[in-house]
Amino acid sequence: MDFKIVYYKDNSGELPVEEFLIRLRRTNNPLAGQAFKGIEKLRNRAYHREPLSKYLEPGLWELRIQAGNNILRVIYTFVKGQVIILLHVFAKKQQKTPVGELEIARKRLRELKEREKL
Repeated sequence: MDFKIVYYKDNSGELPVEEFLIRLRRTNNPLAGQAFKGIEKLRNRAYHREPLSKYLEPGLWELRIQAGNNILRVIYTFVKGQVIILLHVFAKKQQKTPVGELEIARKRLRELKEREKL
């Protein structure tokens, strides 16, 4: 059975990950194309490990995307019912994941758990 992919929706109804990827399509179409391919692969359990995916910490994993020298990370979580929620996306410019980017994903995961009672 495949996983369902859902974009994180904030309290005001915005979809920040989806909006980022749509904007990216206008500025860096090859990277956006790789991102959408990677997200599609996440539907299949076989891709939930390296090199495409990497466990970060309890509740958080990252999807690793690269097109040429451009690197993108999509931080996601799993919820019951074979669902993956894409929490945050950012262009990676340094070796280590920036703490601020990880904190955004943590905050969104907390909001999601409070809102959905996960």
